[in-house]
Amino acid sequence: MAQPRSAIGPPSKDPAAEPDTTKGKEKEKEQKPSEQIPHFVHIAPSIFTPLPPDFGDKLSDIPRDRLERLKRILESIDYQREGVVENIMWMIEREKTRLILEASEVEAAQGQKKPTGLDQAEADRIIANMEAPADPGMDYNIKTIGTVEELLPPLGTPTNESLRDKTVSALLRLVEFGIVQVQGYELHMTKTKQHYLDRVEKEAQKIREAGMRPEERTGAAEAPM
Repeated sequence: MAQPRSAIGPPSKDPAAEPDTTKGKEKEKEQKPSEQIPHFVHIAPSIFTPLPPDFGDKLSDIPRDRLERLKRILESIDYQREGVVENIMWMIEREKTRLILEASEVEAAQGQKKPTGLDQAEADRIIANMEAPADPGMDYNIKTIGTVEELLPPLGTPTNESLRDKTVSALLRLVEFGIVQVQGYELHMTKTKQHYLDRVEKEAQKIREAGMRPEERTGAAEAPM
């Protein structure tokens, strides 16, 4: 086993013969702040949510029957729904921060003396609109929605827009994208929950009719599950 280098005196080996690990570290130091935040590409990672606090207890508490299993599925649906929506909002917030940093870096690279990037407080207000209550009389449906790459091109891309306008446009598109994704997921989970609510009702009906005479039953027991 090679001996560690002494803090005093020359190294035990020729430095030129050893791999230079400082270049990678220098490259990391040169990384811009906006580059340290991953680009928002897809909401797929949002499905990964922490396990519920009582998950370990439920592993040993086996459901007694089908009805109890269905009820536990319903409980997990609500927990998963809340966690995924929180994750999507967090990803949108993180992308907002990256866009603001990128705008500041482009501005600095262009040598602009007068700040033209979007103010942080203004950006926060735009994102906060996602959490505002919806107006019942307003149609919020977005007719067309592209991919993240189409919606959020690099702010340094040459266009006729000013840096401020490009930043505002990018943030607005980001909010629109987030709204569409949250609404789509909520619709999917609503349908899924209703499916299991119907199954719970059918199973409960079967239990209620178990002791009835055939002519007293509603036919729910024969309904397909």
